[in-house]
Amino acid sequence: MSALVLGSGTWGTALAIVLARAGRPVTLLCRRSEVADAIRGGTHPSFPGLALPPMEARVFGEPVEDARFVISTVPTQKLRGVLAEHGASLPRAVPWVSGSKGLEIGTQRLPTEIIREAGVEAEVGILSGPSHAEEVVLGVPTAVSLAVRDAEIGRWLQEAISDSSFRVYTNNDTVGVEWGGVLKNVVALASGIAIGLGFGDNTIAALVSRGAAEISRLGADLGGHRETFFGLSGVGDLVVTCFSEHSRNRAYGVRLGAGEDPRALLEDTRSVVEGVHTSRAVHELRQQHEIDMPIAEEVFRIVHEGRDPQRGVEALLARELREE
Repeated sequence: MSALVLGSGTWGTALAIVLARAGRPVTLLCRRSEVADAIRGGTHPSFPGLALPPMEARVFGEPVEDARFVISTVPTQKLRGVLAEHGASLPRAVPWVSGSKGLEIGTQRLPTEIIREAGVEAEVGILSGPSHAEEVVLGVPTAVSLAVRDAEIGRWLQEAISDSSFRVYTNNDTVGVEWGGVLKNVVALASGIAIGLGFGDNTIAALVSRGAAEISRLGADLGGHRETFFGLSGVGDLVVTCFSEHSRNRAYGVRLGAGEDPRALLEDTRSVVEGVHTSRAVHELRQQHEIDMPIAEEVFRIVHEGRDPQRGVEALLARELREE
C-alpha cells in the first residue's frame, strides 16, 4: 500500500505522518529542497519539536518509486500549474485522492476536475472533514469522509489511509463531499465576522445551523445528497472551521468584523483565504439556481461590496419571521 503524497505543507505532511505511523511506505513530494532535506532528517519546519516517523521525501520533478495510490494536497490555486509542470513524472493509472478544498479562480473548477483534466485516468476520490493538520500530527482522534464512486476501491483506500487515531468513513457522494469542503468556508467567514463584532456563542451556533441549511440547499441542487451536508464533510467540517482558531477563513472574518478593510486584509494575509473567492462563486451560483441563502449573500456584500458588517447582521435579523 505504498503512497505518494503531493505537497509538503501542513496537511500533506499530516497525512504522510498518518500513513507512516500505520506502517505504509510513503513518499512526500516537496516544492523546496530544504524542506525535503528536513523531512529526511526527521523534522518539518511547520512542526518544530515534532519527530517525524520514517518517510521518503523528494522534490517535484524528481523520479519516484511506484506508488499504489496518490494523495494530492497541493493548494487548489496552484494545483493546475503543478500538474502541468510535473504531471509527466507522476503516476496516472493508480487511484488518486484529493485532499484540497476550494474552487480555482477564473475557471470555478473543483480540485478533482483539475486532476482529471491533467490526464489522471484512474478513480479520483475526495478526503474531507473536520481535520486540522495541527491536531492530526499529534494523534488527536479525528474522523473524516472518503468519497469514492467505486465501492471496492473506496474500501481499499479506507484501509490504507486509516490508523488508530485517524478514522476514515467511506461515502459514494463525491459531489456532496467535495462541495461541502468548498461551501463551509463562506459560513466560516460569517462566524468570524460575528466574533469580530463581539457576539457570542449563541450567535455562532445560529450561524452554523442556519448556514448548514443554506449549504445543503445549494449542494443538493449541484448534485450532492442532502444528507451528506449533515455528516463529517458537511456539518462536521463546518463546526470545526467556524469555532477553531486554526481556521484561516474564521480569522479573516474576525478581522473584517473588527473593522479592517477587506482589500488590505487580503494583501496582509500570507495564505489563501478560500472563502473570499468562494463567496463570489456562491453568489453567482445562488442566483443561477434561485436559492435563498441570506447568510452567504450578506458575506458577499461585506467582502466584495464594502457593506458595513454591523449593517449586514442587522439585515439578517430584520428578515421576515418564518418557519425553520
